[in-house]
Amino acid sequence: MKILKVLNNNAVVCAGEDGKETIAMGRGIAFQQKAGSELDQAKIEKTFVLQTEEKSSRFQKFIKDIPMEDVFLAEKIISHAQVSATKEFDDSIYITLTDHLSSALERMRCNISVTNPLTASIKTFYPNEFQMGSDAVKIIKEETGIQLPPDEAAFFTMHFVTAELGNSEMEFSGVLNFVQEISNIAKESLLNPVGEASVSWQRFLTHLSFFAQRLLTGKESEDKDSPLYDSVSNAYPKARSCVEKICRWVLDKYNHNVNREERTYLMIHVNRLHEECGAK
Repeated sequence: MKILKVLNNNAVVCAGEDGKETIAMGRGIAFQQKAGSELDQAKIEKTFVLQTEEKSSRFQKFIKDIPMEDVFLAEKIISHAQVSATKEFDDSIYITLTDHLSSALERMRCNISVTNPLTASIKTFYPNEFQMGSDAVKIIKEETGIQLPPDEAAFFTMHFVTAELGNSEMEFSGVLNFVQEISNIAKESLLNPVGEASVSWQRFLTHLSFFAQRLLTGKESEDKDSPLYDSVSNAYPKARSCVEKICRWVLDKYNHNVNREERTYLMIHVNRLHEECGAK
């Protein structure tokens, strides 16, 4: 395996067996080595293969100044979280979460603590990802002996949710606000309180997160039709009324007309909530 580029004493870029650029890390892996040298594979402790050239380039620049232990710890946290994630994480999490982790550890060493004003909302609307964030804090304690503040679980949650949505540049607070507002409108239409741990409620919140992602990144079309719209609309009048309120809010807030396809999906989700509450 040939070395293509030396990043620092502990990291190199090499050509993998499939021809893809691979970032290999290990203590002293690049000591007295240069581009074109044969890589001592016995020194490889971790390898990273990012899916796009742009992300690979960013990661290469990024890890030059990050302690190798922090990179390995972040990879362990991400691998642990991926097991229970709803979607495959976007590669950008290796950059964003590792950066946050390294900064959080440095803050603790300097006795600097930060708070997250969104913690309560994040815990409510993203319980699965919040558990991932809590696990991350536990893993850090086990591996480093450093106990991060409770709010750090929410910060890690933000990285996990964003990685599931597949857009590292999107403002998480905008997604959270979108989900909060629409879920409140839906709750007002229910006869009884919905169990926030229920499968129907969690599926609804997941759908809203992806709807928000498409809308906030300009990928939500206004002209998509749905062959099921009329039949679903006629079959579920209460859900239709609720979705009409949601669509008015979206129009007022974002100047966006929700297309019929999205309205159909929303009615189906809201109707499931109505049926679940009515069964209580």
